[in-house]
Amino acid sequence: MPTTKDILLQILEESSIQHTSFGKTQLVKLLYLTEVEYYRNYNERLTDLEWLFYHYGPYALAIDDILNERDFVQTKAKIKNEKNLILIKVAEGLSRYKSEVDTKVSLIIKKIVGQWKDRLLEDLLDYVYFETEPMEAVDKRGDVLDFTTIKKETNKVVIPLKASKETEQRVAELRKRIAPTLKRLSEQRVTEKHEGKEYQKAIEAWDEEEQVDAESLRHLKIIIKP
Repeated sequence: MPTTKDILLQILEESSIQHTSFGKTQLVKLLYLTEVEYYRNYNERLTDLEWLFYHYGPYALAIDDILNERDFVQTKAKIKNEKNLILIKVAEGLSRYKSEVDTKVSLIIKKIVGQWKDRLLEDLLDYVYFETEPMEAVDKRGDVLDFTTIKKETNKVVIPLKASKETEQRVAELRKRIAPTLKRLSEQRVTEKHEGKEYQKAIEAWDEEEQVDAESLRHLKIIIKP
């Protein structure tokens, strides 16, 4: 199995390939999500890290010492609110770690980085904090996270299809017909829960979506569950 250092380096390398960079908080959370995804697929831990419910969700204290090793380069960068952000990159000329990360781990990392590279840090923190099973199962800060709470991935086959013009028209007509009902229900939900401006933006996005013609529905998917 790859070491925690090798996995962190691979995450950073993949971020460079996908033309993005991560601060320490993001890097730690992406490592955690890699662990979660690995366990979900293979029903075993990827590392021996002891993950805790810490200040901003899952954290492993051993990561601090690893990131201080010479394999990593930490640089300060200014962000919009004038605070300093510490960006972490792979040290130049370091390549041996690539052979230590096997294909199945590398593919998971590629998927995780791709999913989160353009998302806000707040979205990432919100997801790991409230929508991953080990965090959902703990009660208080300092508790050790239990990866056995993770639900195994259900096998499914996704078959992309090209819809006929007749199907496209029928789908477009259906969406147009149900749009007012969905919008009305959504507006009622806003009133009941007082969700404010953020939810209104979602409603506006729905309105814009309804202006898209049937061409956007050309690539349909059928999901088959065993």
